[in-house]
Amino acid sequence: MTPPSDSKGPWEPSATVAALLCRNFDGQLADPDDVISEGLDGGYQERSEDLRKVLRDSGEDPAGRFLACVALTRWADEAGYEAVAQAARSPESVPWRGASHDRFHGQDDTFGLLADAVGNSDDMIEERGTRTERTRAARALLAIADRVQFGRRIGALLRPDLVVAGLTEIQSTVDRGIARLAAEQLPYDLGLQLALMTAAVHRADAAWALEAASRLIAVKPGERALRELCEAIPEIQETYRCRQT
Repeated sequence: MTPPSDSKGPWEPSATVAALLCRNFDGQLADPDDVISEGLDGGYQERSEDLRKVLRDSGEDPAGRFLACVALTRWADEAGYEAVAQAARSPESVPWRGASHDRFHGQDDTFGLLADAVGNSDDMIEERGTRTERTRAARALLAIADRVQFGRRIGALLRPDLVVAGLTEIQSTVDRGIARLAAEQLPYDLGLQLALMTAAVHRADAAWALEAASRLIAVKPGERALRELCEAIPEIQETYRCRQT
């Protein structure tokens, strides 16, 4: 995870967030990534309730609430998944939008980080009993992948179980995204996101994936997108004589 402190401009967590996510379980200063990872061994139980309070506190700094959401989601907490699904209902106006930016293009990557948290929480859902909530959050994110930047982090949502569950959302999103690419210039690589989703669907619906890939290539999605399609869909290699890299 890229914490808000790596975003544009300095950021200091509130005392509450610092205690919960900037100190490890021995009380030592630590990176939030390490705290979240360490919490998977059981420490999440002692911090989850306080993080839920941070997440729901509209008076808390948005970046702190975002970190709380990432932590809870990675720990397969129902409140984290619900916050992700709720944010996806109105991604342009979510309070923590802009709490983190990617280091290469300076674009908001909060939804990409949430995608990582949702996708990678599969190792906790049996323990927490939140498989359904994880699937709901994943489908909500897949449904907005034509509207916000995910980059390669979209791949965390393209595990076989989530592709099957979210097939309708993926196909509809790819259709909208292709139309958007044909109509406007975007500050992030939407073509890559669409290619990754199309390639993932190839395992479940090869005919649709081939047809969608052909439409995507027609709107010139970029070299990275074309490379992904060529590697995943053999028919694309034959038709478009993809360059082998």
